[in-house]
Amino acid sequence: MIENKLIKKREASVEFFIYKQDSVKIPSKSMNVFYNEKMILNRDITSLVVGAYKNIYNLLTFNFIDSMAASGITSIRLLKEHEELSKVYINDINPLAIDLIKRNIKLNAIDASKVNVSQKDANSLFSEFHNQDHSNNTFKRADIISIDPFGTPNSYIDMAFKAIKKKDGLLCLTATDTAVLFGVKPNVCIRKYMSKPLHTEYCKEIGARILVYFISRLANINNLGIIPLLSFYSNHFLRVFISTVKKKKEIIHNFSNYGYILHCTSCGYRSSFSDDILQIPKYCPSCKGSKALKYAGPLWIGELHNEDFLRLLLSLNKQQNYINKKVIDKKLSYALEEVKMPPFYYNIHKLCQELKLPFVPKLDEIIKAIDKKKFTASRTHFDNLAIKSNINLSELKNLLFDLSKK
Repeated sequence: MIENKLIKKREASVEFFIYKQDSVKIPSKSMNVFYNEKMILNRDITSLVVGAYKNIYNLLTFNFIDSMAASGITSIRLLKEHEELSKVYINDINPLAIDLIKRNIKLNAIDASKVNVSQKDANSLFSEFHNQDHSNNTFKRADIISIDPFGTPNSYIDMAFKAIKKKDGLLCLTATDTAVLFGVKPNVCIRKYMSKPLHTEYCKEIGARILVYFISRLANINNLGIIPLLSFYSNHFLRVFISTVKKKKEIIHNFSNYGYILHCTSCGYRSSFSDDILQIPKYCPSCKGSKALKYAGPLWIGELHNEDFLRLLLSLNKQQNYINKKVIDKKLSYALEEVKMPPFYYNIHKLCQELKLPFVPKLDEIIKAIDKKKFTASRTHFDNLAIKSNINLSELKNLLFDLSKK
């Protein structure tokens, strides 16, 4: 009977079954087995990241934990697209998902010796890796762990760090509770991520920085540090890829990446602050001290991406035939431009609307004009209508006025 309830779909290198009923639903917990067609971008970039990871460390073999696999499509794609993947632990707590995973493995003729399918809570699976017999020669921590929940990943990160390789492990993590991270539900963010958000026009980046900070702090608890390789936003989710480090000097160095973002709701002034919270300026310098500053944090104010890693991803993307190839190239290119830029951005359409300008100048023209003034500027993947720049807000407004006159 179950065969009559399934439909077959194709994505990149694999075919897979999903429930017919789920194919017409808006993605939600009410699905038989969770599936979101829009997350193909997530899966494409994950495969590219795994490819870059194995290239950087010249891995002949490596393993992967897919802790919340749903239909198993991510794991099956990785097995198809990366021959060096020697073992995949495909896990989901939903018994319907387990049945679907086994069907999809068989459909794609996956070597059974490479796969371990389990029906467990993700933390239970991570705990098994952590509690393995260290005297056993077969003991091996996970090279790569993926956490892809419906909502917040916050309760799984600590155990993931106990299961993952201490040096050069790769953690791939998704958060879909964007309303929380973007400041729509600030009290929930404080409770779940121990950080205060701000609902500004650059709240997507603030949310990503809160998430990376939270990951880093849990790594610290486990005597680890992190290096963010790529952090990106798309549609309704944030996806973060980090590698692990275990040297104490590198862990301590990470502390300089912890800080706050200050924002004036009156004039739009913004800046980052990395010193003691007790030393944070309380009033806006642009408003000459007449307006109190809001703050977001603590959060990660360091780099969200690794430049060399992004260049490798762009190179690998050129070799692919993904349906999202152009979208990925654009996102990664903008992410590359973000490196060494301030930890916030300016939405140009919003600024022009506030200034009541007759038209919105092209972003490339604005960036060129900023460069002429000896400041730096770039696009950002977080917002196609925004730029990052170290120019101050009043000068940016004057520049927009000048461009509108021309």
